[in-house]
Amino acid sequence: MSFSSPTARIEDGLFLPEGASLFTRLRVAVRALKVLEKKPDDGIAAPLFNASLDGDVFQRLCTELAKSEDGRELLTARPSLQGSNIDLAALGRLPEGTLGNAFARYFKDNGISPFESPYEVRNDVDYLVKWYRETHDLHHVVTGYGTDPLGEMELQAFVAGNMGLRTSVLILLFAALLRPHGLPPIWKYARKLRAAYRRGQRTERLVRMRYERSWEATVEAVRQQLRIPPLTPA
Repeated sequence: MSFSSPTARIEDGLFLPEGASLFTRLRVAVRALKVLEKKPDDGIAAPLFNASLDGDVFQRLCTELAKSEDGRELLTARPSLQGSNIDLAALGRLPEGTLGNAFARYFKDNGISPFESPYEVRNDVDYLVKWYRETHDLHHVVTGYGTDPLGEMELQAFVAGNMGLRTSVLILLFAALLRPHGLPPIWKYARKLRAAYRRGQRTERLVRMRYERSWEATVEAVRQQLRIPPLTPA
């Protein structure tokens, strides 16, 4: 299967031509990552970053999801967690400890807003890339990893183990080269990433969860449903 831009911004070189070579996809991914370094919520660069390197991975995930009833329902219903589809005020009124309350508090505590993107959904692969981007903040909540530099890298290692995304590996490589402020000594950092990767391997696919149906469930119940191992010091 060939992959092309689900979205584009030509002036920044953010465009993936039909049937692009691995070199071209890598070049576009690096350009998108540079944009995301300055603006993590960029609505063009974010989905294109994932599509450029992981289109085939998401295709395999779609095939995997289509083999189960809940997976087929996800791909058919195509729920959205973009900001326009979420009532954070209502979620914030849910009891403490619930997924909805924790999700609303996450945005308040970090001073950020839910993901928004002009992403065009042309097929199941486009949708799953979009769904993955929209659920990134929920992945922080359910895995317990913070939004500081270390927590972000731990989540990327977790996702690499959980879904095999090349974009997560590329982000980890950039972090290893750039060493952003806030990372621990290299020996401790490597140990934490290894623990996060293995934890992701032991967890159910994060993208198959219908989070919007579990707002009133406790965070712990959602973790158990996903079979996420407890977060232990590494």
